[in-house]
Amino acid sequence: MRLRQGLRRALRLALHFDPGARLLRATALGMTTVLGTYGWSLWIENRAGLYVDSVVQAVVISSAFARVQRVHDRTDRLVACLVLPCAAAGGMELTTLIHHHPDAGDVLFTLGVAASVWIRRFGMRATRAGTLVVLPLVAVLVVPGGVAPAQGHAPTGWAALTALFAVAWGTVVTWVGHRTGLVPRPPSASVAAMPAPDRPGLRASTRMALQSVAALGAAFALGRALWPDHWTWVVLTAFLVGSGARSRGDVLVKGVWRTLGAAAGTVVAGAVAGSFGPHSDTVVVIIFSVLAVATWLRELSYAYWAGCVTAVLSLLYDWFGQDAGSLLHTRLAGIAVGAVLGIAASWLVLPIPTSGTVRSRTAAALAGLGEVLSADPHDTRAVRVTRARFLFRLEQLTLAAAPLRVAESFPVPPALAARWRKGGLAILAAPAALGRCAEPLGAYATAVAAAPDAVAADPGLSRRRREVAAHGVAVRRAIGRRPAPAPDTSDDGTTLHPAGGGTAPEGLPNQESPAGPEAPAGGPRSPEVTTAHAALDAISLQLDALTELFGPPPTAPAPTPAPAQAASG
Repeated sequence: MRLRQGLRRALRLALHFDPGARLLRATALGMTTVLGTYGWSLWIENRAGLYVDSVVQAVVISSAFARVQRVHDRTDRLVACLVLPCAAAGGMELTTLIHHHPDAGDVLFTLGVAASVWIRRFGMRATRAGTLVVLPLVAVLVVPGGVAPAQGHAPTGWAALTALFAVAWGTVVTWVGHRTGLVPRPPSASVAAMPAPDRPGLRASTRMALQSVAALGAAFALGRALWPDHWTWVVLTAFLVGSGARSRGDVLVKGVWRTLGAAAGTVVAGAVAGSFGPHSDTVVVIIFSVLAVATWLRELSYAYWAGCVTAVLSLLYDWFGQDAGSLLHTRLAGIAVGAVLGIAASWLVLPIPTSGTVRSRTAAALAGLGEVLSADPHDTRAVRVTRARFLFRLEQLTLAAAPLRVAESFPVPPALAARWRKGGLAILAAPAALGRCAEPLGAYATAVAAAPDAVAADPGLSRRRREVAAHGVAVRRAIGRRPAPAPDTSDDGTTLHPAGGGTAPEGLPNQESPAGPEAPAGGPRSPEVTTAHAALDAISLQLDALTELFGPPPTAPAPTPAPAQAASG
């Protein structure tokens, strides 16, 4: 009875979390991709005389690809057609290498993961390609050791063909979902582009690559020393905790959720282990059902994902005939050790502070806001695209601040809570303020789309738009602690204001808007202009809150005047 009530409570929470069943529809399309690839791999297994490890690899790759492809455009899918088959073939070869030469295989696995993280420095396309590279590496760690004999190089080509089928089938399924409106189309490359960081020192991708080397190296060493037959649990956990993390706080939260969720999943799976017997079709059905639930609830909490995936792995061991109940303590210990290693690497090896990540994402979102305000109102498409870019960066900022929200809600003594709120947690005001800019910015974009000529022609609105844009630039300079360029002085003593340094003073022509007919002085304003004015005022209030949070930008030293030349007699 309690279990039934708990399931009902969890279902109500999930439905409240996913209004409109948007994530549920995406999960349905993803599982269609997985099941189609599973059927293909079974057919290949029978036709080519392969073993079941090839089927497991196909399911792992397709389930992960079904999730990451949600943001892929046509170019990304073409890249996937090349990268994923090569990576799948490499993963199959790596499995053979680890079986015959463990030390060399461990080193190559670690370097492959580190390289896939390091190439993120080259932009969004490289980041997505690196994600595809690691998908087959996860499959290397999922298949239980000793369940299939060494097959040499025979399965390599079939693995590449199966990965190509997963990409093609996933593309077809996603195309149908887009055409029928089941899932929204992903943001375009121009919308999803993030500004390059301009901070000195090692980039975040380099830091994370070195952290992965430390975590995986230690996981391989300790896993093989402590549990020679089940070392993969330590390595898999260390990899999952650190992969895709945005900061050390993100790694800490994922590590805790991974441990707690994995413990719950292992206990639940252990309770039903042995009830169906080896190679049971019922276990296969349960595995795919739990995998679907894991995919759906992943956005609600990483703990649900960790628990369901761990239950899937336990059921997989049960399908292979291994006693999951007897391995309960070993599995939990291996998961705990892997989580500790992943957390330790992120906090001790070139750590990436969570507050620093939030600051950089805040600056990126402010840059997107400035692009909307700087766009020519006559170019309604530019206004629409830049607004979508701002919303995308706001979403990335929200994800980066998630660990701080977890810390804020964690029960701690009042004195420590007050200290946290004055310290790193104070920066949570930044995503909140920018989130409150989304609605008025949408009203501004709607007004521009309805009456672009009126919005562009109103001199007061143009001046207000420049003021708000300059306010955003000042906040960005305060975040980066970069002073504004000092104004120059001409020979006649007139102050020349640098571009982007602040608001243009009264009387200077508007350099951001094209020349056009101005509204008659004292004439009535259109409703669109009134709406745009109100929207800019609302945005300015939130920029005031950000100014209070980050302070004013530093002041640049005044230029030293040139010494007067003595007149020659």
